[in-house]
Amino acid sequence: MRRIEVGLALWAAALAIGFAVVFTLGRPLPSEAQQLEAALHPVPPVSRAAAEQAATTIVRLQFPDLAPYQPTVARRDDYGIGRWVMTYVAPGPVINGARISVAIESGQVEVAAFP
Repeated sequence: MRRIEVGLALWAAALAIGFAVVFTLGRPLPSEAQQLEAALHPVPPVSRAAAEQAATTIVRLQFPDLAPYQPTVARRDDYGIGRWVMTYVAPGPVINGARISVAIESGQVEVAAFP
């Protein structure tokens, strides 16, 4: 009998420790709304990688039909404001796509879709 009691006590302790680890270390994954909010407000100054990641998230959530296509990425200076511009284009009889512009210094994101 003593052996069963020790085994149950060890099992209960391991279970309690496991739950404690999950509750203290585990965080829930962000929702799609939280992901979109983060993509629309990147932390400045925005690097090329951060701009591309934000654009990928925006396209995945707002324009899923464009997600399989690779964007063209360009760095532009408009009136002294540096920007990363990612353009997604889906070929076909009617070209449709999206252009996502991310200001480097402010992190302002502008999204424009075209038919």
